[in-house]
Amino acid sequence: MNKTRRLLLFCLVLFMIPAFFVFAGGQGEKKTTTITLMRDAAEMPDEVIADFENKNPSIKVDVVENDFTKLMTMIAGGNPPDVFRVNAIGLPYWIRKDFLKDITSKLEQEIDMKDLFPVNGMYRFDGSIQGKGPYYGLVKDWSLDYMYYYNKDALAEAGVANPSDDTPLSTAEFTQMINKAVVYRGGKVERYGFAYTDDEFNGYFLTMLASKGKWLFTKDGTKLNIDDPDVYNLFKWWFDEAKLHHAMPSPLDPAPDWGGPLLQAGRLAIMWDGYWFGPIINEGGQIPPDHFGFAPAPIHGSKRVNATGGGTGYVIFNGTKAYDAAWTFWAYYMLEDEAVARAKSGWGLPAFKSLLKYCPQDTSFDAYRLNQVKKELPYQIILQFPSYLRETALVSAFNQHMEPALKDAISFDTALKNLAEQINSVIAKEM
Repeated sequence: MNKTRRLLLFCLVLFMIPAFFVFAGGQGEKKTTTITLMRDAAEMPDEVIADFENKNPSIKVDVVENDFTKLMTMIAGGNPPDVFRVNAIGLPYWIRKDFLKDITSKLEQEIDMKDLFPVNGMYRFDGSIQGKGPYYGLVKDWSLDYMYYYNKDALAEAGVANPSDDTPLSTAEFTQMINKAVVYRGGKVERYGFAYTDDEFNGYFLTMLASKGKWLFTKDGTKLNIDDPDVYNLFKWWFDEAKLHHAMPSPLDPAPDWGGPLLQAGRLAIMWDGYWFGPIINEGGQIPPDHFGFAPAPIHGSKRVNATGGGTGYVIFNGTKAYDAAWTFWAYYMLEDEAVARAKSGWGLPAFKSLLKYCPQDTSFDAYRLNQVKKELPYQIILQFPSYLRETALVSAFNQHMEPALKDAISFDTALKNLAEQINSVIAKEM
């Protein structure tokens, strides 16, 4: 080898040494992947994002606050979030639009699928039945939403016996209880019989009808089935509770706040919501937790059932260009330490059976409400919602069309007809 070639080889080796240490020795900068997350800050605060980024320095999370209009704008603009929040009852809507990533294979690699509570079936859809087919997510936490908390003092004042911890009331018995608990004086409600949350609105109807083996919609899911007497009567029941009995907050009897503060202040006898509501009672108010009971869901037909009306969780957008990074974040929040932290908070039941032991049981009230849930678990069903409708559509239309009827501007039958026409029109456009 001549001197010139030796010199060139020596220079080449000198040039390659820094590169070797950069790529083989790990001294250079790692590539960073950025994902966009649409989150609810109340349930996923900045500290959670910061902890994830600290543990995963190669992934940066851009945060967008949860908003449906913003979400659809981002999707239409070709810049969707990689991970976003949904209510599982409306999952078929998202699957029909092909917006969600099938994560079944990832889940099967990462977790014991037998450890999942059946409620996670809400994140499965085979194109026809919710609860079958691939997994598109899991519940971050959940509740059997049609159990209810009751103020023992309010029922005693009304001369009503506390409901059984084990045997559900019939709809008629439940109705009698809430109506007797109302305190209405001088054209003003001093104490409401019951309150509910809009997120679970669909499920009240779906669960009660399922108890009779019926559905809220026609078999093909294209129309609200108000021609069925049971469907008609349930809407009429809801209307009469506001119009005739002043039993719940409504445009006729507006409340200064939602059910949580009302129950704390003694202005509400029954909160028709599930396990998740317990910490609001624990937060305190005028009434200690041991003055509340927690009863099984009322039974409307011959079959005892209960369900989750929301099933909040996070999903991955089907067209994500950063699936591995999106999955890493999804798994961090849904499967790892954050899942344990949520169970410990008592704000909901965990997705996994093995995490149920972390739910609060230190106080007699928390131990009691968890035990009540365990009794009700065998009766859980997966509610079915049509893929042509967003889960918020029904409660929005109901509030819109029933207000004129409550105020005697139109009849109930006209209001229900208008409601059905609006829902059917939305479905037809989606088809």
